[in-house]
Amino acid sequence: MGCKPLVSLVVILLSGFATSTVSASPWRITPRQPQIRVQVSSGCPATLAQAQDVKNAGVALDKKLIPLNPQSGLICRFGPNYANGQANVAAGTLYRARQLDLNTARRLASVIDSISAAAPHGVTSCPADVGSASIIAFSYADTPDVNVWFSDSGCKTLDNGVIGAFEPGNPSFYQSFESLIDELCPA
Repeated sequence: MGCKPLVSLVVILLSGFATSTVSASPWRITPRQPQIRVQVSSGCPATLAQAQDVKNAGVALDKKLIPLNPQSGLICRFGPNYANGQANVAAGTLYRARQLDLNTARRLASVIDSISAAAPHGVTSCPADVGSASIIAFSYADTPDVNVWFSDSGCKTLDNGVIGAFEPGNPSFYQSFESLIDELCPA
């Protein structure tokens, strides 16, 4: 008899949520430790090596998730990954990667820039968090590479290690961003 995955429902009580795309004060997060930094030119690491968030340096990221106009990009997706109800990739292991050319990187950066980073509010129910994550890295002509961490299961979030965006109740997140990331680099 095989083991079946345990499905849980997580309910989170948050102190409010606005869906406007312009927010005077973005949702400041507490970065999880340890952190990882991915360079577009180096490609995706084989594992997350226990990392729980991204680290960015040399770029002010307290008002926007990322700067616009990257030169290229990289999407790194990490397991666990499931097929037919069975885990086929271990937690924290790279299962898919995609290099982004200038036009595709700028398209994704524009979509990320349009996501509301307003602080979440209210009560939210979330599906089970299986611990999968993605790192999206962008390279720029005059600034260091910038990474964002996409917690792509449970209560989905996107953050740059300073501010974040929350998926529930945020149409710019679940309509535009999620569909594009899955188109570019399917989960």
